[in-house]
Amino acid sequence: MKTTELEERSMKITTMMRAPALLLVLLVVATACRTAPTVEDDTAPPEPTKLERISEDTGLSIESLELFDESLGVMDSDRSAAAAILERVVELEPTFAEAHFNLGLLYGDMDRPEDAVVHIQQARELDPDVFDYTVAMAKAYAEAGEYEDAKRLFNEVVTRQPDNLVAKNNLAVIALRQGDEEEALRFVEEILREDNQNVGALNTLGLVYMERQNLSLAKFVLGRALEQDEHQVDVLNNLGLVYMQEENVPAAVRAFARAVDADPNYLESRLNLGSILLEYLDYERAHDHFENAVRIAPQNCVANLGKGATSFALGSHEEAYELYSYYLDSCDSDHYSSTQRLASLAENYLQRPGDAIRHYERLIELSDDASDIANYEATIGFLRTQADQAQQAQPVQPDEIAEEEEEGDQD
Repeated sequence: MKTTELEERSMKITTMMRAPALLLVLLVVATACRTAPTVEDDTAPPEPTKLERISEDTGLSIESLELFDESLGVMDSDRSAAAAILERVVELEPTFAEAHFNLGLLYGDMDRPEDAVVHIQQARELDPDVFDYTVAMAKAYAEAGEYEDAKRLFNEVVTRQPDNLVAKNNLAVIALRQGDEEEALRFVEEILREDNQNVGALNTLGLVYMERQNLSLAKFVLGRALEQDEHQVDVLNNLGLVYMQEENVPAAVRAFARAVDADPNYLESRLNLGSILLEYLDYERAHDHFENAVRIAPQNCVANLGKGATSFALGSHEEAYELYSYYLDSCDSDHYSSTQRLASLAENYLQRPGDAIRHYERLIELSDDASDIANYEATIGFLRTQADQAQQAQPVQPDEIAEEEEEGDQD
C-alpha cells in the first residue's frame, strides 16, 4: 500500500476524532480563562508535517513511516536494500500491515516465494478486510507451489467477484502447472467469451498450445496478445520460449530482449538471455544479464551459477569461486560440475592447495567413475607433496631461532 493510501486512512481517523479533539481544546481554553488574563499571541503553532499527521492518526512511529517511504524510493533500483528497510519497519511496527504487504510483494519479485507467503499472510491476518491482500496471498501460494491453497483463495475471490477475470486466469495457470490442460482450457474459454482480447487468457492459451507442441498456434495467440499490449513481458518471454523450441535462436533473443527493455527487472528473460549468450560464448553480455539477475533476485540459484560461469570465463576467478561456493552451499551441495570448477579454481588460479584438496575429496565422494577417482587421488597426493615441500623450504623465522636458543640455554 502506498503512502497516499496511508494518508486516506489517516483522513478517516482524523474525521472521527475531530469533535472530541475540539471539545478538549474548548475545555483547556475555559480553564485558562478562569486562572489568568487573556494574552494575545500572534505566533501561530507550526503546522505538523504529513508524516507527523499520519503518525498521530495511525499510531505508527515517525521512524517507521520515514523508513517505509524510503523503501518505496529504492524498490525499483535496489530491491535488496528495499527489503532490508522493510524488514526494519516490521521489526519496529509488527502490526504495520502495509509494510508486511509490500515486503511480501517484494519478496515475490525477488524469487523468494516462501518469504512472500509469510509476510502477505501477516498483512492479511492484521487486516482481513483488505481484498487486495487475499488476491496477493493466492498469487504468493501459487508461486510457492502451494497450489491447493492458491486455488482455494482464488475461488474465494471469484465467489466474491464473479467478474474477476484475473483470478480465473490464475486458476487456469495453476491447472496447467498441475498438468490439467482441459481444466486450463475451460477457464481460458470462459474468460475469452467475456473478453476475447484478454491478454492474460491469450497468454495462457499460448502456453497450452506450447505444451501440446502446437508451436504455430502458440505463436499466433501470443501475437494476438501482443497486439493488445506490445510491452507485456510475460507474453514476450513465452514467445521467446516458443522460438527456442523451434530452434530459432535469433528470434528468441529478440523476444527476450524486448521483455528486458520493457522491464529491466524482469527476472525470467534476464536468465533466458544470459543462458543463450553463455551457450554461444558471448561472455560479456551473458555476464551483464546474470549480474542483473542476481541484483533482482540475490538468492536465485540459476542467476548465481550463471554469473559464476561467466565470471570464470572473463578471468574474475575470486568472484567465480565465491559464486560457485554459494551455489553449493545454498542450492545443490552435490552439484558435480560446480565442485569440479571449485577444485580447478583453487588449484590452478587461486593457489589454495588446501581448498583444492578439500574439493577433490568431495569429488571422490560424488563420483562413481573409477578412472576419475584415481585421477583425483593422484592430484590430492601431488598437492600434499607440494605443500610439504613448500613448508620444508620456508626460512626459519627470527622468533623461532630465539626460541631454539632459549631451549639450548636451559639445557
